[in-house]
Amino acid sequence: MASYSQLFALGLPFDTFVATGLPAEIATVTQARQACLTLDEQRLATVKGDYYLLAAGEMWCPDCQLNLTALQALSLAQPRVHLSIISKSRAEHDLRERLGLEKVSIPLVIVLDSNFEQVGLFVERPRLVVEGDDQTLAAYKAGQHLQATVDDVLAIIETAQGRR
Repeated sequence: MASYSQLFALGLPFDTFVATGLPAEIATVTQARQACLTLDEQRLATVKGDYYLLAAGEMWCPDCQLNLTALQALSLAQPRVHLSIISKSRAEHDLRERLGLEKVSIPLVIVLDSNFEQVGLFVERPRLVVEGDDQTLAAYKAGQHLQATVDDVLAIIETAQGRR
């Protein structure tokens, strides 16, 4: 079984991952990139040390198209946050049992600290959407809740840093 650091090194950078998609999938990512994300610079500045987002995803997956685009925006805005993407099948092989999952829902994002130790998980959709109503889900599918994805992952990092 590969270590988290080995899997991170094996994973694809975001733009390479996106290039594996069909034109309609790439268009969704392009549209999501243009969405208005308000990244709180003060909050981003509180990130101390490096964090690694080891994501399992596939370009055919609408949740991956949205959430991984949001996490790429986070990694561009805060260079201490790094993103690498492995396939769902690689995650099934190397992560499912280790994480105690019956199945791998994507995107699955393991938030790792600078020692590549797990500090949290983001699974499939942001908490706002999971706990929300049908309108919230529809807005999410239209790319209107990308900020919630970033907020959930930053909350994991802040908790790991003892700020919450």
